[in-house]
Amino acid sequence: MDKLKNIKSSHMNRRSFLRASAVGTLGLATAAVIGCSDDGDDKASSSAPAASSAAPKAPKATHLTFGKGSLGETMNPNLASRRSVEWAACYENVCTTYQGPDGPYLKPYLATSWEVDPKDSSWVFNLRDSEWSDGKKVTADDVGFTIQYAANPENKSRLISRVNTFESYEVIDDKTVRFRTKKPDATWANRMSLAFIQPKHIYEDATKGPNEQAIRPVGSGPYLITNYVKDALIEGVESPSSWKGNVGIKSWKMNVIKEHTTRVAAFETGEVDWIDTVPLQEVERVTGMPGVQVESSTPYGTAGYHISGWQSEGYPTNDVRVRKAYNLATDIDALGKEIYSGYFASAKGQPTVTDVLGHEPNISDYGYDPDAARQLMKDAGMPNGFKQKYDTHSLNSEAVPMATAVAGFLDENIGVESELQTIDISTWRDGLYGRAPRTPIFANTWHSTSMFDAGFCFTWYLSNNAAKYYNNPEFDKNYEESLTVFDPAARAEVYKKNVKLLHDDAVGLFVVDTSRFMAWRPAVIPSYEIREDPQLILHETTLS
Repeated sequence: MDKLKNIKSSHMNRRSFLRASAVGTLGLATAAVIGCSDDGDDKASSSAPAASSAAPKAPKATHLTFGKGSLGETMNPNLASRRSVEWAACYENVCTTYQGPDGPYLKPYLATSWEVDPKDSSWVFNLRDSEWSDGKKVTADDVGFTIQYAANPENKSRLISRVNTFESYEVIDDKTVRFRTKKPDATWANRMSLAFIQPKHIYEDATKGPNEQAIRPVGSGPYLITNYVKDALIEGVESPSSWKGNVGIKSWKMNVIKEHTTRVAAFETGEVDWIDTVPLQEVERVTGMPGVQVESSTPYGTAGYHISGWQSEGYPTNDVRVRKAYNLATDIDALGKEIYSGYFASAKGQPTVTDVLGHEPNISDYGYDPDAARQLMKDAGMPNGFKQKYDTHSLNSEAVPMATAVAGFLDENIGVESELQTIDISTWRDGLYGRAPRTPIFANTWHSTSMFDAGFCFTWYLSNNAAKYYNNPEFDKNYEESLTVFDPAARAEVYKKNVKLLHDDAVGLFVVDTSRFMAWRPAVIPSYEIREDPQLILHETTLS
């Protein structure tokens, strides 16, 4: 973690130097106000004419090229469960989460304001003027339809768990919509920040529908998607009708470069202007490249593994003693130092990072104690261990090395031999969401900052979740109670009860709280403040 602090400090100094020395480099807020005032020509002195004409200034850049490790498998948010820079460019949410100086807060987007009446479980959202990219007006009916569609099991939306308290909606007028939840839900506005609003008229058009939205989307965001090739590239241009506008980027292209070192090489040669997910082993080298800025987001999620205890009757991990042995047999601090190059803090035995409402500071990981792990295996009747299958993804450069190291700890310390397999992203997602069986230990990252509320992570562990990560009536009861608690501090106390249950039942092996390193050139992007959600927000980004 000290290395992360050091690199952040050095880059703050570098950024200050660049801002002081680079002509015409403005902060985001300033650029948004004064626009192109730095493009004016200096007047020559009348008493001493210039010996030669000044070279004309280069035109201001308006196009940005990305190198990304992956893109969503679809442009339809109902067909995948993720947050992405391309979705945020094409669509908009009713509101969105931000991490401010005083903590997380909800920022209005499509909605200008909202009110709640806990007594009748209703929320009213007041909407601004907005337009779909096909010229039709965005209405309250579109907003209500989006949530209703996602909540309907027949539609098989990947967002269903995120809006699972929805009951009905009512259009008050074109700019006002009322939602009613099945019971009071203190987190409803936070949930709305996860849903990208969709055009009802496209879904109801028999010649278009959800499948057309997946490849040629109609959105109300700041950009139009002009070209989308699954797993290869996506291109966008500024929308002429978006209320958001933008402060610099008029067009952009995202190239999928899956191999991590190849992506870094493309950045080094100038083929791309910006890359996400700089491999940790490459951070120092990329930092040393001339004219390059490297920074990380604040921790946004927890990397680790689900340990199956409720999915299949035949798994040895159904025994809580075995799940605890997995934790005690794994040196989490060593993983953080070796696999994550010392940049990230070890997770605290829970799926929420410290900034999230409901994080329990009094709980930590189990510690590294191979002797205690072996005793638990003996108590469980498995003193010699067993063989297991073990699947991981390769979404980042640390995933496979970490899985290999964990497999090594389990083999060496408790005799659990793993048949480790790296699976493709689609297969991994099928296992993650319960659409296919998964191995007893299964890689995941819990993105708890999506709502900055532990309730978001807890939906994974409800007994009715199709993925069957947990089955505990007490956990379900606490979760239902938390929805009715509108005071955040009081709700956090309810959440902490569930954090303890998850810890005591060893539902997972939580390794590190992860951030994401990104790299760009200040000569191209003069000012960008990384959000806790580690994505480039295109319409808020200036170019030189």
